[in-house]
Amino acid sequence: MHAETLAKQEVETNAKLHLFSLYVDFEAAICTRWAIGTITKRVGLHWKTSSEMWALDFLQTNQPLRRMMLQGAADADVLIIALSSLAQRESKLIEWLDALANQKAERSDSGLFIGLLGDEDQEAGELEWTVKHFIRCAQKMGRDFIWHWLGRGAVNDTACLNDSVDKYLSRKQSRFNMAWMQETPLVGQMSVGARV
Repeated sequence: MHAETLAKQEVETNAKLHLFSLYVDFEAAICTRWAIGTITKRVGLHWKTSSEMWALDFLQTNQPLRRMMLQGAADADVLIIALSSLAQRESKLIEWLDALANQKAERSDSGLFIGLLGDEDQEAGELEWTVKHFIRCAQKMGRDFIWHWLGRGAVNDTACLNDSVDKYLSRKQSRFNMAWMQETPLVGQMSVGARV
C-alpha cells in the first residue's frame, strides 16, 4: 500500500506538460496568458508544466529561430494559437501552420491544438476560413482541436477548455503510467541473472 502510494506520487510529479503558444496581437497575447494560466491551475502539482509564448512577428526573423519555433510547436503537448481579429486573413500565420503540419514531432501522444479566435462581432466567413486552416493543421499533426472565442466574457467560461484539457491529460497520463510501469521494476523483483 505505502509503496503503491509512493509510486503513484512519483508518476504524477514526473509527468511533464509543455505548452507552446503563438499570438498575433496584444489582445490575443492577454487571452493566451489566460489560457496558459487556466491550464496550469487545472493541472496543479500533478504535472511539471513549462510554456513558451511567441508573437507572430518573430516568424519574420532569421531561419534558425523560425526552425526552432516550428520544432518547439511540433513537440509541445498543447499548442495555442491566438488572434483577436479575423478582419484580415493572416497569411504569415497560415504559411507557418502549413510548415508546422509537415514538421516531425518528438512526442509520442496526439497533443491538443487550441485556437483562441476573434470576438462575437466577426463575420462567419472569416471564422470558417481561419478554423479550416487550424483544423487541417491539427489533423495532419494528429492533434485534437478546440477553439474558443476571445470576445467579451470569454475568459469567464472555462468549461470547454477545462473539459478538453482533462480529456487530453487523461490519455497522456495513462500512456505515461504504462511507460513508467514498463521501465520501473516492481519492489522485490530481481533483475534477470541476479543470484540469491
